[in-house]
Amino acid sequence: MSTKFKLTSLLLSAVLVCGAVPAFAAEKAAPRPLSQTFDQMVIIPYDYHGKAFINGEKTDLQEDYDVVQRSGRVMVPIRLMGTLASQFRSQGSWQTIWQAQNPDDVIFMNTGLKKTIKFKVNSTTMMVNNEPKKMDVAPQKIGGRVVLPLRSAAEALGKNIQWLDGLILMGDEAVDEKSAETLAVKDSILTQLKDTRKPIAYEKMLTPITKYGDAIYYIKQIYQSNGTLERLYRKADGKKEVMIDVPGQPELNRAKVIGHDLYFVSTVNNQGVLYALDLANQQVRKVSSLSSWKPADGWLERILIIDNELYVNLHSGDNTMGSETLYRVDKGALMEVTSAKSLIGPVKSGDFLYHADFNFMGKTDNNLGRVNLKTGEYKTFGQDNFVYAINRKQDAGGGTSYNANGAMYVKGGYVYVLGYKDSDPKDEGSVYKINPADKTQVKITPAAGPFWIVEDQVYYVDSATGYLAKTDVNGSQPKTVVSRKVMNAELLNGSLYYTSNVTGSSSNPGVLYQYDLKNGKETQRSDKPVSSYYIGKDGIYYLANGYDPGMYKIDAKGSARLVSDQVQTAKLTDEGMVYTLTYKEGVYSVK
Repeated sequence: MSTKFKLTSLLLSAVLVCGAVPAFAAEKAAPRPLSQTFDQMVIIPYDYHGKAFINGEKTDLQEDYDVVQRSGRVMVPIRLMGTLASQFRSQGSWQTIWQAQNPDDVIFMNTGLKKTIKFKVNSTTMMVNNEPKKMDVAPQKIGGRVVLPLRSAAEALGKNIQWLDGLILMGDEAVDEKSAETLAVKDSILTQLKDTRKPIAYEKMLTPITKYGDAIYYIKQIYQSNGTLERLYRKADGKKEVMIDVPGQPELNRAKVIGHDLYFVSTVNNQGVLYALDLANQQVRKVSSLSSWKPADGWLERILIIDNELYVNLHSGDNTMGSETLYRVDKGALMEVTSAKSLIGPVKSGDFLYHADFNFMGKTDNNLGRVNLKTGEYKTFGQDNFVYAINRKQDAGGGTSYNANGAMYVKGGYVYVLGYKDSDPKDEGSVYKINPADKTQVKITPAAGPFWIVEDQVYYVDSATGYLAKTDVNGSQPKTVVSRKVMNAELLNGSLYYTSNVTGSSSNPGVLYQYDLKNGKETQRSDKPVSSYYIGKDGIYYLANGYDPGMYKIDAKGSARLVSDQVQTAKLTDEGMVYTLTYKEGVYSVK
C-alpha cells in the first residue's frame, strides 16, 4: 500500500480546505513541541526554494513563488497562499476567486460556513462577511502578482501562524518554540526545505516491477510522436541494464508477478495475447489468446489464482461506460465466468464464485450474486433496496461518497459482506450475514469501514469512532479492542497492521501499529509517521517523507534506516524492496 497526494496550481478559482474557526476566536490550547504538531502543519522557509512540509511530508510545489517582506511583514502570492491553505483537511471548503476585470480584489468564499473574506490591494482593511477587519499591512502588487500579508490571511482562514528561526509555521494550534523537542528537530526541517534539487523529470522516471535473484526488473517509458511505448528492462548486480525482448506492444504497468512468472498482456498482429515471462530463465511463453479483446480496448484489471487455476479480469471501454469480464484460462483459451459493470471480489467456495457489481451508472441495489462454476448459472441473492460491498459515507460538507470494498467471506454457508439500505440516505455500510439459499440477512455490526473474519471473530473499523472493534460471526458480544483511529489497515500473518494520526485522515502519514489477533496486544512499530508500509517475510519496511526521510526496516534486531533520501516509488518482493528516488535517477534494491 502506499499513501500519496498531489498538489495542483491554483488558477483563477480552486477549492481550498481549511479550518472553520479562526485561530484568534477559538480557545487557545497550550503550545506543544513542533515534533508533536509537525504532521498537522504547513511549513515553509523564509528562503523559499519550492519545497514545503505539508501534513508531515516533504512536497515539491510545481510553480516558483516569491516570498517577500514589506514593512517587516511576510507577503505571499495568492497562488501560494491558496496552495498552502488547501492542504488543511479539517472543516469546510473554500473557493479562492481572482478575476481579471477586478485585478485588485481577492476573495475567499466558504458557502458551507456562509463566510466570505475579501482583500483589496493597498487597503489595510479586509472584509469578513462584509464586516471590516484591520490588518497591519495591505495587500500589494509586486512583480505583477498580488501578494497577501501571510499572518492576516492565515488568521482569517482560521490558522495559527508563527516564525521560528527561518521557518514559517501554519497550523491549527500553537507551537512551543522554546521546547527542547522543538529545538531538536527545527534544524533538520530547515535543512530539508533548503534542498535545491529538482525531482526527476517525468520522462526519465522508471517503474520498478520486481527483483528475482540478483536482478531488478523495471519499466521504461519510450516517448514517441505517435504515442508512448513501454519497455521491460533487467539489471543484474554489477552489470549493465538489458532490454528484454517481449512480443508485440506490451502493457506492462499492470503486469502481475505470481511465483517466478511475470504475467502481462500484449498486442500482436492487432490481437490481444496473455504472456508469462519466466524470471528464472528469461523465457517468454504464450499463456492464452484474449479472443477479441486487446489492450487498446481497455485494460487488464486483474490476474489472480483461485484454487490453482488462472483467472483474468479484462476491462473494456472507459471508466464511465465500460464493463469487466472475468475469464478462466483453460488450455490456452479464455472461458467466460461472469461479467459486471465493476467486479468486486470474487470469492470461491465449493462450486460457486461469489461477487458484487458496482454499477454506478445503472441499477445499484441487489448487486450481490454467485455463479455456478459447473453450470454457468448466475443468481443474485441479495435483497432489493440493499447495496452490497460498497462504503457509503456522508461527508462533513453534506456530500456523499461511494467506494468499493472487496471484503467478502463465505463461512458456514453464509456470506459476510458490507451492505446498506439504499432508500435510507443516512444508512452507511455495515457487515451483514446473508444466507444465499433463502436471501435472509442479519446485520451484525454498526456502520463499519473495512472488516476481516479470522476464525469465528469479525474485526472491523467502527465508522463512528474510527476505532478497531470485534464481534463474533453472529454479531454478539461486540467490543472495542483498539481505542485510536485506525487507517490503511492490512491483515497479514495473524496481525492487523495500520497507521494512526490525530487528524483521522488516511491521506496523511501516521504512526504504524500492529495488533496481534491471538493475544489481543497492540504494539507501536514505528517511531515516526509513516507514508506507506510493506510487510515482508524478513521484516516490516516503511517509508517516511518527514525531516528524517528514507526507507526503514523493522525486524528482530530492531529498527534500521536503509535509505537516507526521499523515496519516490517502492515495491515489496521476495528479495526485499525495489525502489526509485525522488531526486536521483535509477532503480535500486535493498534487503
